[in-house]
Amino acid sequence: MKATKILAVVLAVAMLLSLSACAAKPAANPTPADTDTGAKTYTIGINTWGSGVPVLDMFGDAKEYTIKTLGHKVNRMSDDFTADKELQNVQNMCAAGVDGIVFQAAAVSTVPQIGVECANAKIPFAFDVFVGENPDLEALAASNEYYCGAIDLDMVSDGEAVAQMAFDAGCRKACMIGGNIGDNNMDQRSEGFTKRFTELGGEVLAEARCTDNSECPAKATDMLSAHKDADCVYCFVGDYIEGTLTAKGNLGLDGIKVFVSCVDEGTANYIKEGTVYGGNDGISLACFISTTLVFNYLAGHKIVDADGKAPRLSTHPFQVNQENVDNYLKVFFSDTAHPFTKAMLEQLVYTYNPNVSYEDYVKLVNEINLDYMLESNGLK
Repeated sequence: MKATKILAVVLAVAMLLSLSACAAKPAANPTPADTDTGAKTYTIGINTWGSGVPVLDMFGDAKEYTIKTLGHKVNRMSDDFTADKELQNVQNMCAAGVDGIVFQAAAVSTVPQIGVECANAKIPFAFDVFVGENPDLEALAASNEYYCGAIDLDMVSDGEAVAQMAFDAGCRKACMIGGNIGDNNMDQRSEGFTKRFTELGGEVLAEARCTDNSECPAKATDMLSAHKDADCVYCFVGDYIEGTLTAKGNLGLDGIKVFVSCVDEGTANYIKEGTVYGGNDGISLACFISTTLVFNYLAGHKIVDADGKAPRLSTHPFQVNQENVDNYLKVFFSDTAHPFTKAMLEQLVYTYNPNVSYEDYVKLVNEINLDYMLESNGLK
């Protein structure tokens, strides 16, 4: 009888130990929330085409802000304006063991090889602003599981919007100036402006293209000297404002209105004082959004479109003029506000929003503008 009782006690203890062991055993297949970006600190590699150029630095700063705001680390490199250095930077990031890469393929032709390097290293990556050619992106989306997507500004629409602005301001004869032929950011703006301005009844008299902004004063001077009947100049990016204003002043062409895409801080102040009539911006928004695509991959929640492929997205330009330039400066170039608040960023990352989807990204890129950002910062 005593032996029977002892055996019963032993069996009971064994059962309790077994239950405790089962309770302590971790889940065999943890959900992404168990291994998400909130559980560890990631290092994200980013690049800029070069440094010391305000708009390029702005792109890098936007990504750095996003990564750090979400609690992670940055490995930032400059391509020094060369394709070879661009590819080398990707290789260096992979060799350094970064957890993800958010890249700008300004050299365009580097996109396929960047995909190879990241796939070999098993590192998720996304493109922004300078995203290369769509066929290359489509190939990545179809075959590279580490490709998280690409987002830029709709540059054709950007050029069209500036053309409409210039025409509405009374301009009928335009000159244009910007960077290299072959740079999509320049070519597509040229295409959009020319198409819309001529449709409205205006005429594009000339277009000057530069290797970099150091050539702008001379090329703007030559162009405007030959076309003194022009009533406006469209600069494809803020880098070309200073040289254009110098040429305009030296030639005494005070009546020519100047318009611009890719407004930077200096250009915004020119708009504020009336030296530049107005322009468009919104190009840097891609830098905030692209980074969240990589974080979602790392959280085990890759964002894909209806076909199950990494997304190809574009934001839309918004106007910067004398009426809203103070608010623009407040959002983009002050310490009191940011184009993307922490709350906005968290809504795009699975760690903080388990319901985030491709549709949320589409809705955001279609709706975000300066008013949207002002409201998100509690400034409206």
